[in-house]
Amino acid sequence: MSYISLKHGETFSVTNHYGDIEETLNGTGIYYKDTRYLKRYVMKVNNQPCIFLTKKQTKGIENSFKLSNSDIQNGDSRYEKMDLEINRSQLIYNETFYDKVEVANGSQKDINCCLSFSVEAAFEDIFEVRGAKREKRGKMKECSITENTLLFSYRGLDGLERKLHITGTNGVQITENEIKFNVSLAPGEKDIVELRIEVLLDAQPANEALSYQDARYKLEQKLYAWFARQTKITTSNPTINRTLKQAELDLYMLSTDTGHGHFPIAGIPWYSVPFGRDSILAAIQTLVLDPSLAKNTLRTLAAVQGETINSSNEEAPGKILHEMRNGEMANLGEVPYKRYYGSIDATPLFIVLFTETIRWTGDQNLLNELLPSVERALAYLEEYADLDGDTFIEYHNQVSGGLAVQSWKDSTHSMVHKDGTHSESPMAVVEVQGYLYDAKQKMAELYDYMGNMEQADQLRKEAVELQEKFNAKFWMENEKYYALALDKEKKQVQTITSDPGHALWSGIVPPEKGIEIANTLLGEGLFSGWGIRTMSKDEKVYSPVAYHNGTVWPHDNSIIALGLAKYGFKEQVNQLASALFASAEQFEDNRLPELFCGYGVDQEETIVPYPVACSPQAWAAGTPFALAQALLGLQVDSLNKVIRLNPILPENIDWMEFTGIHAGNGQFDLIIKRENEGITLEITKNTSGSEISQVTNH
Repeated sequence: MSYISLKHGETFSVTNHYGDIEETLNGTGIYYKDTRYLKRYVMKVNNQPCIFLTKKQTKGIENSFKLSNSDIQNGDSRYEKMDLEINRSQLIYNETFYDKVEVANGSQKDINCCLSFSVEAAFEDIFEVRGAKREKRGKMKECSITENTLLFSYRGLDGLERKLHITGTNGVQITENEIKFNVSLAPGEKDIVELRIEVLLDAQPANEALSYQDARYKLEQKLYAWFARQTKITTSNPTINRTLKQAELDLYMLSTDTGHGHFPIAGIPWYSVPFGRDSILAAIQTLVLDPSLAKNTLRTLAAVQGETINSSNEEAPGKILHEMRNGEMANLGEVPYKRYYGSIDATPLFIVLFTETIRWTGDQNLLNELLPSVERALAYLEEYADLDGDTFIEYHNQVSGGLAVQSWKDSTHSMVHKDGTHSESPMAVVEVQGYLYDAKQKMAELYDYMGNMEQADQLRKEAVELQEKFNAKFWMENEKYYALALDKEKKQVQTITSDPGHALWSGIVPPEKGIEIANTLLGEGLFSGWGIRTMSKDEKVYSPVAYHNGTVWPHDNSIIALGLAKYGFKEQVNQLASALFASAEQFEDNRLPELFCGYGVDQEETIVPYPVACSPQAWAAGTPFALAQALLGLQVDSLNKVIRLNPILPENIDWMEFTGIHAGNGQFDLIIKRENEGITLEITKNTSGSEISQVTNH
């Protein structure tokens, strides 16, 4: 059984299809700041499990479950299954999980029953939930019980006290591990019980005690304020509209404010934290939806930018964070992720996001505010990232327990030669060199705009040198494709993978090589029919179920789609976007997951899901919006007051309408339509201050 998630702020829940939390389902629980506070929370009627009927998620903020009863024996009375209609609703507001259960008697007899909730607190670090073993743990205090509240408390070895309050409505009966309500219903009657489960950390004050309805109202107001800022994207295809709407709801759920505005965390359940690479790429994907996500992401990551050389967490001056954790194990240094910088790509991507955000928004205040952070990032790339002085930037793990692979395919088996032998670091990965090139070129353009010609010329010179060396060292002439990486011996890792598609997006690929890359990406080896695989099926080490060696990652495909659009490969954009939108239809609620298995359309009639994929996941949620931008062929340059479009439409979309695309100091609206076997563009509003033009070539 798959899980169902909710999130608000830094609190999230993972339940089964009944709304229950059971240890048998890996990862279920109520979490706050990398700690699972509650690991068991199961509802029964007269000690019998409920019967599942259906479930739904409403507006991305509320889960609802329609249930009924099994056979009920109560003294001499026996009630048949399905006599009760049980409607259970759950949401999270602030640090409180709300659970409302409405029980209705649909029979023709009086029913007396007991609605019970078995509970077990845990206070487990998220790495314990994932399987880490600890020699010592903190101390669980004896639980306390008041008339309607059950209080658990745990003092960790990090000195912090974590508390769990469970409060029931009137009539609740509480013991250490069970909460009960006696329900008596005449025919046609119904009763409602509510529980609040609040998670607290140390001296954090308790939140306002709200009813379920009041909490829902406040949550809806925040959601509506979120929607008001977003670009409205609609199409002639209702199914694609559902995909876009679900992605927007998921981005709202995954947004978190750690002090610098809402930005996308990586995904639920394992990565509900600031994640450099993931947050940056999700912000890039969603510039067409809401550039404020990009601004907030930049500010959040700039606030924790590396300051010193620290081998214990791979920090270096100017380096951008990979991951930040707040659990007990991170606080104690049992894992190196309190602030962990083991990523080779987050820093150049930070610069790319900064330059793209300035180009989209023309925000001079943001430029002045963050330019010092960006220049420190450039200095890091110059002084520390090139480990051997060959112009390329490499990763090399220095930390026990840190990541052995530090590019986006960060599993230990991803950097593998064609014969199956594992490559060793230092590693120069193909897409990372593209990110570096893009960062230098875009910063050169920005320095041009600022009048800093010396810095612009120097960066442009470095970018050209990098491009020349890149094409000399990474190009595989026989395959007409780029190698995955150069290993520590500077030997090509010649495995055919999706990674060069990111290089296409970066612009480091010369135009004459672009079509070769596009043909390979959409050839039979890499393209499954549902999307581009991470590794070609023709490789010895390929497996359709291998995490990075054969599965399909929607975000990976979306970055490739943006690259194809940049080079003007409109038909290939069409093919890829069509496949990904069709893939979304096969998942519940049209929600693209983090990844799915790489079986081809010639092997399976439907997509084979990947069993432990994060869902929702930020860069999966960002994928539909990146695809929409790719279909527009949209390039925004508010600094030079130019917006260019080169649109295309898949066969199953007759029109797309964009309302309120943010650019410069204003917005613009447009409609693209299929007419007379061509695509027409109509600009219906433009307050951006930029001239909008349609181009027909690269």
